[in-house]
Amino acid sequence: MQFVRQLIYKEKTLDEFDIDSDKSVFKLFFDLLLNMDGTRVTDVDADKKITDIFNDACFISNAVIQLKRPYMHYGYLYKLASSTSNGKSYTQVPARGDIVMCLVYFLLEEHGDNTSDLERLKNTIETDVRKRSVENNNCFEYFSDAYENSESTYLTDEFVVKLPITPEDLKRVCWSDISHRYDKQSLKDIVSFWKDPHDRNLIIDDIEKEIKQNTVDDLPF
Repeated sequence: MQFVRQLIYKEKTLDEFDIDSDKSVFKLFFDLLLNMDGTRVTDVDADKKITDIFNDACFISNAVIQLKRPYMHYGYLYKLASSTSNGKSYTQVPARGDIVMCLVYFLLEEHGDNTSDLERLKNTIETDVRKRSVENNNCFEYFSDAYENSESTYLTDEFVVKLPITPEDLKRVCWSDISHRYDKQSLKDIVSFWKDPHDRNLIIDDIEKEIKQNTVDDLPF
């Protein structure tokens, strides 16, 4: 499994999450994170860390609503949720992964109208986070209690929605980098994500366009 993030989700600033509105679900998440290690107001770059967590949770949520049997790819999703960058490399931070996946759970809860596949993914998230440790179980309870006891919140469609693929979006994608220099399995994973024939053909055409100047033969599609 491999996602092309820039074609699935548009990154947002902290203000775009509407954290100053009492009815925004992100206001609820924001207040909870401000009381957790690493994202307290006394922590360095707390605003950036919270923004990154929000964007990662929304990105994963957008990806899984388009994915068949997303629960089968939970290991990959958790790896994405756990990844944090220092600007030079990525490090896996399990505690961060638990927080991001908790947010994914409640974003899907807020989104509603979930398929049986998404309900199964939510069950997988809850089971996995709770069983890791007492601390992680408490983490899920922390978010769950706050969410269940909050007044009505809202989540606008732009946060969990299938994005149309545009030529401008494709210009920002380097297929060689994403596919590890056109690795066949990576290309298969990338293309197979899009179920809509129109979207899939746009991706294939753009990949073929990029490699015309390279000597790459025997593409997997």
